Amino acid sequence: MTPKWIFFDLDDTLFDFSSASLISLRKLWNETPEIRSKFDDVESWISEYHIHNKHMWDLHERGEISADFLKAERFRLTLMPHRKDEAAIKFSRALNDRYLWLLGECDSTCKGAKELLETLSKKYLIGVLTNGFTEVQYRKLRTTGLDRYIQRMVISDEIGIQKPDARLFRYAESETGAKAESTIMIGDNPQNDIMGAIDAGWNAIYYDWKGKLIDTDSVQLLGKTNNLLDVADMLKV
Repeated sequence: MTPKWIFFDLDDTLFDFSSASLISLRKLWNETPEIRSKFDDVESWISEYHIHNKHMWDLHERGEISADFLKAERFRLTLMPHRKDEAAIKFSRALNDRYLWLLGECDSTCKGAKELLETLSKKYLIGVLTNGFTEVQYRKLRTTGLDRYIQRMVISDEIGIQKPDARLFRYAESETGAKAESTIMIGDNPQNDIMGAIDAGWNAIYYDWKGKLIDTDSVQLLGKTNNLLDVADMLKV
C-alpha cells in the first residue's frame, strides 16, 4: 500500500512567522544604532521593511531576482536606498544574516500545530513544502520541536523552484514516493499553497486564518478552516 503523505507549508501554517518576524525585527532595532538613527521609532522601521520585503519576495517568486539578491536588497532599500556601494551591501547582508538567525531562535508555533501533527502522524507521513530559505527553515523546526513529526523537508531554496510551480510538487513526489491523487497540501497562501497543489493534482486544505479570499466555487477543496485542529476532524483522524 502506498503511504499517504500530508505536506504543510511552514511559515504562518506551522511556524508563527508573523510573530517571530516582529520579534526579530524589534531585536534588530534594539541592537543596531544605525537603524535607530534612521527611523524615529520601531514601528516605522518595521513598516518600511515590510514594504521592501514584500516587493522583493514578489519579484523572487516570479523568478525575476535571486534569493541572494533579495536577502541583501530588502535591508539596503529599507535602510540605505540611495547607496549601492560595497560597504552598504555588506552591512545589509550582515543585517539579513542576523535577522535570519534571530528568526530561527524563535520558539513560535501556530495555535494547534503541535497537537495536529501529533494526531496526523499516527496515520500519515508528514512533509513540509516551503518557499523559505534553507539556512533558517531547518532551525525553525528544531527550535520549535516540530522536527520530530516531519519525515521530509522540501525547500524551494534548495531546488531552485518556487511554489506554486508544479515542478516543485512533482519533485516532492519523486523524493518521497507520494502519489498526487492521495497527497494533501495544507497552507495559508491561496496561490502558492492551494492553487499550486490543486494545479499539480494534489488535494488541498486551506488554512484561512488571514481571511485571504479564494474562489471556493471554482476550486475543489478538501476543506477550509481558521483552526488547525479542525483538520483532524476533516480527515477523520
